[in-house]
Amino acid sequence: MNMRRRGFVKTAGITLAVICVVNSSAGCSKKSVDYGIGDATEQTERRSGGNGKGLEQFADASVWADEWTAVNSKGNEVTVQVNADIVLPEAKRMSVVETRQAEFDAAFMERVTRGVFGSGDVYYNDVNHLPKEELIKMLEEEQRLYDLYTSDKTIEDPQMLESIKWMEENIRHYEELIKTAGETYIPAKDFEAPDYLGEIGGAPYELSFWSHETDEGTVDWGGFSLEAKNLRQYLSKEDIEETGVGIVGAMSVPCYPYDTGLGAVNNKCEMTEEEARKLVDNFVKECGLDYKVYAYTVPLVWGSNWEQAQDEKNCDGYVFYYDVGVDDISFVTPGKAEQYQNYQKKKESEPQRYSMNARMEVYVNDKGILYLNAQNPVEITGVSEDARFLALEDIQGVIKEEITEHFGDFRFHYSSEDWLIKFNQMELIYFRVRDKENNGHYSYVPAWRLGYVLNFEESNMKSIDNAVLINAIDGSVIDFYDEV
Repeated sequence: MNMRRRGFVKTAGITLAVICVVNSSAGCSKKSVDYGIGDATEQTERRSGGNGKGLEQFADASVWADEWTAVNSKGNEVTVQVNADIVLPEAKRMSVVETRQAEFDAAFMERVTRGVFGSGDVYYNDVNHLPKEELIKMLEEEQRLYDLYTSDKTIEDPQMLESIKWMEENIRHYEELIKTAGETYIPAKDFEAPDYLGEIGGAPYELSFWSHETDEGTVDWGGFSLEAKNLRQYLSKEDIEETGVGIVGAMSVPCYPYDTGLGAVNNKCEMTEEEARKLVDNFVKECGLDYKVYAYTVPLVWGSNWEQAQDEKNCDGYVFYYDVGVDDISFVTPGKAEQYQNYQKKKESEPQRYSMNARMEVYVNDKGILYLNAQNPVEITGVSEDARFLALEDIQGVIKEEITEHFGDFRFHYSSEDWLIKFNQMELIYFRVRDKENNGHYSYVPAWRLGYVLNFEESNMKSIDNAVLINAIDGSVIDFYDEV
């Protein structure tokens, strides 16, 4: 697979697949998503009880306690021990939500750029359109690094030699561009480039799109970032000296989310969190994308390295997180793919699917919006509201049957010393499943997730082990490894 930073890929237009579920408000007769690895039709026909009932049927559910044995692929008997809290979303209803990943074509980039900069002037900011003065600066910096790297004539490390080769190519490229470059920035017209320059509140900002390609040339995940140009101008001389932000080699964004859970901080920002939230809420709305669910806020600290970023005295600002979701329920908060320990057991033959981390983070202090990073933007194309679910005892029966009969499909973690698998949480979440007939189209479906879950609330992190995912509507198994 290829990573393209500050680049994009155009994909062919794809038609919307109509996804139908057992739903009181949907008038569809056939679903186009294959939810899992089992025979969903057969499973659904032999169960009843909860069909036609909503979230209210689970109001009194609290704990599932059970224990049984299963046999692994090598013939060893494994004990399955369930002592799981039943966790429900804070909502009166759930839906099936159809989404389409961003195509990162000119139309999408123009829509985002106009949403960010409004009706103001926008200029190209990619290397092929930069003014001569900017290219000369880039050439000088690349030449400086090249001279530094090549000062040691005995380099044999392959990666280092490859880096030197790239620098040589960049130097030649800059030299060629300088020959024909103009003296000023060029106004954007066709939005085919990955990088743009504009103003927000009279201050200059740089907007960059990036994406990740499959070997087939399609985009499976991507995003965009917005950064106040010359971000260090927002620091005083004392701050630069204190945090070391001004040193050569410091990261382009010299600030970090303070989400390490080390305790409360004394925030120097003149705005309160509530005032900053209002500013960011309006800005996210103006971007015109489906990051509509507020997730949480952490303090913002400044520094050129992680140690400085854990120092409370450098705190000045906030980082707000917004997720793709519906009815104030985040699709991301229950867990990103990387937080599932199952994820580490993917095989090389199983391709990486589109990332589940559909989240926007916005850095802000009393100087305004400082930085924004939006990952995996999607478009919500349809919502089938008020989903109806199978009874909880039916779902639990499915889980016992699937674990017993298809133990190896879940790739559980357990020790050969005790041959024991423990589960401590059974949560009703939204889980994303792909439309296998329409590349780039996905549905978020209500799903029961049984697993061993550790929540690190102070740092907004979690660890999810041995996840079993069951479609809450039709009782089919969701194949984790086919979806992430």
